[in-house]
Amino acid sequence: MKIQFLNAAALTDGIAAVAPDLGFEVTEENADLTVTVTEVAERTVTVTLDGNQAAITYGDGKARFFRGLATLLGWIGDGIKKKTETETPLFAKNGGMFSVSRGGVLRVETVKATMRCMALMGLNTYMLYSEDTFEVDGFPYFGHARGRYSKAELKEMDAYALSLGIELIPCIQVLGHLSNYLSQKQAYSHKDTESVLLVGAEETYALIDGMLSTVCECFTTKRVHIGMDETYDLGTGKYLDKNGYRPRHDIFFEHLERVKELVKARGLDPMMWSDMFFRMAAKGLKGYKDYDTRVQFTEEFRDSIPQGVRPIFWDYYNADKEFYRTNIEKHRYLFERETIYAGGIWLWSGQGPLYSRSFDFTYPALDACKETGVQEVFATIWGGDDSHLILSMPGLAWFADYDYRDGYDEASMKRCLRDACHVDYDTLMLCELPEHPDGQKSSLTRGLLYNDPLLGLADKHFEHLPMKDFYAATTAKLEASRPQNPLFAPAYELIVKLSSLLEYKADFGVRLKRAYDANDRDALQAFIAECDLILSRLHALRDCHYDVWMQYNKPHGWELHDIRYGGLIQRFDTVKRRLADYLTGRTPRLEELEEERLRLYGEDGDGDPIPAHYFLWKRYRFYATANTI
Repeated sequence: MKIQFLNAAALTDGIAAVAPDLGFEVTEENADLTVTVTEVAERTVTVTLDGNQAAITYGDGKARFFRGLATLLGWIGDGIKKKTETETPLFAKNGGMFSVSRGGVLRVETVKATMRCMALMGLNTYMLYSEDTFEVDGFPYFGHARGRYSKAELKEMDAYALSLGIELIPCIQVLGHLSNYLSQKQAYSHKDTESVLLVGAEETYALIDGMLSTVCECFTTKRVHIGMDETYDLGTGKYLDKNGYRPRHDIFFEHLERVKELVKARGLDPMMWSDMFFRMAAKGLKGYKDYDTRVQFTEEFRDSIPQGVRPIFWDYYNADKEFYRTNIEKHRYLFERETIYAGGIWLWSGQGPLYSRSFDFTYPALDACKETGVQEVFATIWGGDDSHLILSMPGLAWFADYDYRDGYDEASMKRCLRDACHVDYDTLMLCELPEHPDGQKSSLTRGLLYNDPLLGLADKHFEHLPMKDFYAATTAKLEASRPQNPLFAPAYELIVKLSSLLEYKADFGVRLKRAYDANDRDALQAFIAECDLILSRLHALRDCHYDVWMQYNKPHGWELHDIRYGGLIQRFDTVKRRLADYLTGRTPRLEELEEERLRLYGEDGDGDPIPAHYFLWKRYRFYATANTI
């Protein structure tokens, strides 16, 4: 289709960027469709179609226009000839935060692709969460060999975002979550604990000022996210040795005041996670969980908080709207500046997405934000290690369409994803299926994939489940409905390969021990052949994962997967050898299979659900080995 745009000079670069995705060509003559563009002051988007004439009126940023353009072309694709629709967004700012520090660093082209999808949904905020994966002058070991972004790459992404009406916001860490960098000798002078910077050390503030220098040089926005979350062990390492004991909140507030001065000196506007304020005020509260509604704040505590930083209330663990309402009001009591809400699209707990849990927690939170007048929201997208971040797009469609439709509208939300990303919502939802062989909303694939076939440390949790039938049926469902869009197809195919492997791998250890305990030598002989089948599918999964990784991410970080897959491959080679040695009499017994299988949480938890949160890669040793790594 050839489209002529009138009065759209300010949108030229963005239109050119999305044209290939939407399947049109910009022309000045012989157009199939003429679109007249009008920008107004109000926060709005109105789309009108009448034959080969169309109009888009938008206000409050270019992203509103791009949502209108995706909507318009969606109508035309549906055969609609005449229609008018107006949407008034609820939120001033809405978008996503993509983690590029937890294993995978997105390629610049992948970032651009996600930006296009988001702009076409009408989202106008893109946060780039970078702990140490960006260049800082004077600190060559900061992000070394991690695939960090160069300044040129940051500037390229920033310019691209601006063309689409998206604010690209740098998200750095100025206190915690810096274990990768702090593990190096060169960081010793400004290291408190394993992941926390040393408060009060001038070297610490030199590093932070270097980070801010990169921010100022590479980003157009004046807003910066400074992190400072989950610093539970602040002041307990080198700081304690140097200064003696001090209350954590005194150290935290002292550091925040110093950082705020550095930020303000560079003309930047800071925002930060707010969880530590709640945790510090909850001292001694039994069974405390993040943003516990039982926390009571004293005037003394409130008055001691350095003001001027926008708080970000993050939570993606609650389905109760009142939980969110209560905490939004607590934020308004504590902070002078208005609160930002951050939800989550669960890509961090398994090999695939956990859409159902994300869905259950997203809408109560957005309802609370709407009812309390919160004006800025975004979805955090952690992961980037096993589950690939492109699979966050359905969740971002929840945030976008809620914003423009004034609430949840399933049909509209699915059209939003289709029109912006050219992918079917229900097809992508299938990616979650392998996570739930127990029929619950847990996330089990990581544990099933890496659970050791001989030691069976997680077998007690899985021994009652009909794994083979479940994964055979799941693989068939996945194979029957593949997405065609090459942006999503690779990530989807990885889920297919995973399910195919788990058809045999998931309960391999359970079945192997049963055969050994029954002294069924014919069955044990058959397991040797099954090892070859598993190895074949394991290689297929690894090869697929390699291709997917190299498409979406920089190559850095793949070495971890070589180690993981290499370990699995070698373990199944060991299983074959151990079985052959036993069956030929070279070894009289298989001690690994004689070990009693126990629960990870202890036998008193027999009636509990499978503890899915145990199956995170950082806890790998709990189900891969009982020894120290």
